[in-house]
Amino acid sequence: MSGEEILRRLGNRWVFECANRLIMDEGLERKHAFEQAAKAFHLLEQLGKGEVRFEYLKTNGELRQARGTLCHGISEAFDNYAYKDRPDVGQRDYGIIVYFDLDKEEFRSLHVRNLVVMIKEYGERI
Repeated sequence: MSGEEILRRLGNRWVFECANRLIMDEGLERKHAFEQAAKAFHLLEQLGKGEVRFEYLKTNGELRQARGTLCHGISEAFDNYAYKDRPDVGQRDYGIIVYFDLDKEEFRSLHVRNLVVMIKEYGERI
């Protein structure tokens, strides 16, 4: 099995686990849960490759436009971030996306159900 095939299967598993979490814990309909999970997985893939602009609803209902990454070499602040012995760093939660906010220069998180859209360069929504 090729490395690409392994990554594809892991991605499918992540989407499935995330969608099930949204169905069971959040009460989302199956179709919407899988759409949100697939959108979130795509965001995570892009965050790992470089800078990404995206929108999500904050807990208070306000729309937030974010610019983030999970890729070294994009931001000196990210590359030099001190994790401060946080025991929760690296724990997996299929319902939460953690990213490094390039404007605030610190880690932020959002719930998968609140992800609205990713924005390509020049404002094109995808």
